[in-house]
Amino acid sequence: MREADGPVTDLCRVAMAAGLPRFDVAFQPIVCTASGGIRAYEALLRGLGGTPADGVLARVPAAHRSAFEVAAVAAILPRFAASASPGDVHVNISPGALAGADDMLATIAGLAGAAGLEPARLVVEITDAARIEDPAWLARIIAGARGKGLRVALDDFGTGYGGIGLLTEVRPDLVKLDRTLIRGINHHRIRHPIVARIVDAAGSLGVPVVAVGIETEGEFHCLSELGLGFVQGFLVSPPSRERLALADEITLPVRRAVPPWLGAVPGREDWLHRH
Repeated sequence: MREADGPVTDLCRVAMAAGLPRFDVAFQPIVCTASGGIRAYEALLRGLGGTPADGVLARVPAAHRSAFEVAAVAAILPRFAASASPGDVHVNISPGALAGADDMLATIAGLAGAAGLEPARLVVEITDAARIEDPAWLARIIAGARGKGLRVALDDFGTGYGGIGLLTEVRPDLVKLDRTLIRGINHHRIRHPIVARIVDAAGSLGVPVVAVGIETEGEFHCLSELGLGFVQGFLVSPPSRERLALADEITLPVRRAVPPWLGAVPGREDWLHRH
């Protein structure tokens, strides 16, 4: 990786000089429910022993959060580029980091170029989207990202401020449903219609939806019948620190073709009418 220009290098040096925690990265594929093809990989922060991201981030002082997140992206992108994998790469950036560093998006776009990636292949996932209470600020961030060739996904979507209203106001490039909506959705009378409404609204706006945290075939079948286009989770492929999963290693559950009353997950319209 060639050295990026000033702001990128400076932020990474700040992260190292501050003695911030060392970390590793795992990649998990985002898969099309119809074809089983890999659309993208999310880069997931891990501790050196494989511990979850929360444990790493908890050791990062707020004053150094922006520098740390940039340092993480600086480590992620060359590794992804070296894999020569098709599709996009998703990186997680917190709203606080975006607000706390001057021209953070330009810095991230610079890192993509330094790694030899087209900025359009980089999707910035804004984490903790449920806590964002200023849609105008978020709309400006998304517009700024597009101006630099990047795309933006809203993570943890559907349980916090605004819901569908936020979606219509800010028009992200992608939304990722909060995993609390996905868990056991095939048995849950409340989550099912909530997800159905989000999928319908996103579809009308041309915004793809990803279900995160798919762990069971029941969840997969239910979400497929709702028309959800993309999934991510242990059922499809666990995160891997060693290498990126390949397309021929992805096996989705066989779609069910029996009527709901014979045991299949109810279709959206059947569910809404019966409950």
